[in-house]
Amino acid sequence: MESPIPLPTDNIYKFYALFGLSLFIFCAGASIYNARTANETIFQAAVENAAITDTNSPEAVVKKQVWEKRSEIAVTDRKAFDKILRSFAITGLVMMFGGFLLWQFITQPVQDEIAKLQRDKLRLEIEQLRKPVTTSVAAEVPKNSLEAED
Repeated sequence: MESPIPLPTDNIYKFYALFGLSLFIFCAGASIYNARTANETIFQAAVENAAITDTNSPEAVVKKQVWEKRSEIAVTDRKAFDKILRSFAITGLVMMFGGFLLWQFITQPVQDEIAKLQRDKLRLEIEQLRKPVTTSVAAEVPKNSLEAED
């Protein structure tokens, strides 16, 4: 089964650069998702706490404590996940910039030189094909073979 997106397997630096870019994009999206879900939990806890009007019943007190604890857990989880995502995002950025720089300054000049040399070789071959046939070719034909035909 072939992948619909061709992966750059011809150069390790190109692979590093694109893997770092995809890791950074994933971390950015995951960070947004993490913040959004934590905020929803905190807001939901605030709404539920405000909806509890009977503070005298033990059931209401327990519900209020549960929602407050849930809000605290959402905050601590968000901070922990943000630290983890931040470290992966930094790793992705380093891989991306390092891969692109190494690709640009180590691999690409060699590929450009090879392309120029191939172009020059093709030009020389075309020039040699366009040269008119010289008399040296006619001199190579033995005279005896021409006389034998008559």
